[in-house]
Amino acid sequence: MDLTNLRVVALGHSSAGKSSYLAAMFTHLAAGRKGFRMVTADRATADRLTGAGKQLSRGVYPPPTSRPTDLKAALEYGRKEVVGFHWTDYRGGALTSSAADDPEAGQLLDRLTGADAVVVFADAHRLATDPDSHDEVRRTVVLLHRAVGDGSAPLPIVLAHTKADLLTDAAAWARARAATAPLEELLGSGGRVRGTTVALSCGPSPRGIAVPVLWCLSTLLSHRADHVAEQLAMSKGMVKDLRKEANGVDSLVSWFKGVESAAKRLKYWEELAREEKAELAGLARPARRLAGLLAREQRGTAPPAGTTAPAVAR
Repeated sequence: MDLTNLRVVALGHSSAGKSSYLAAMFTHLAAGRKGFRMVTADRATADRLTGAGKQLSRGVYPPPTSRPTDLKAALEYGRKEVVGFHWTDYRGGALTSSAADDPEAGQLLDRLTGADAVVVFADAHRLATDPDSHDEVRRTVVLLHRAVGDGSAPLPIVLAHTKADLLTDAAAWARARAATAPLEELLGSGGRVRGTTVALSCGPSPRGIAVPVLWCLSTLLSHRADHVAEQLAMSKGMVKDLRKEANGVDSLVSWFKGVESAAKRLKYWEELAREEKAELAGLARPARRLAGLLAREQRGTAPPAGTTAPAVAR
């Protein structure tokens, strides 16, 4: 897992709100939040997204996209990049097309196989009012199993209920969440999946817009920090043991036997421990602060409990 180029794949059918989300999210985080700021080297893309974000604040929504959208961006903390990611958003039709007939559908399948995180956009209003839309959820679950695969690293998956502001009663939420129950079951399945759900509104009264991307980046950054901390603890243990063995007698015996001496192995582990300590120093504080920012942004964004739904795994 490369923290400088994480691969985040956005899934969602036509008019699910993926384009609105990307503009709202980028505009929100590019302004800076608790020491974090989203940046991109692509000035034209930044201007386009922030322009669309300002339009959203006035209630003007972008049209559904007919082509894939890519964003290569980074999250900075204190003006220093802590995670970089590549966001890929495919047009809704790619979810229902076959790879044999649609090159973009084939690209989507390939990207899912190697994804570091996935965000699923579900039009809550449509799910609550149009029973025919429920089949789309089943297709999405099938695709997500391809992303889960057999990897060992955690896989953050976010189920984002878009247009949440259009659902005004518990009965509507019950219908929407009943439709997404297969997705929520996958989110709570454990293993490498780290799932959550969020109710999104991207218009004049935005809600939850930072949660999907922050959930993905925070999960992966914290995992890397924890992994390096574990490796450092092991390296320190090796250094401690080898210091007891490294002496003149050991070096002489090792030379005679033609094997590597404890002193040489000690030097290797000491250098490794220094490298791990330096890496952890750059990860630990941003990981804690990002988890705190995520918790702040998540408050009050869980979908109403209008139906029986499995608990999501964190």
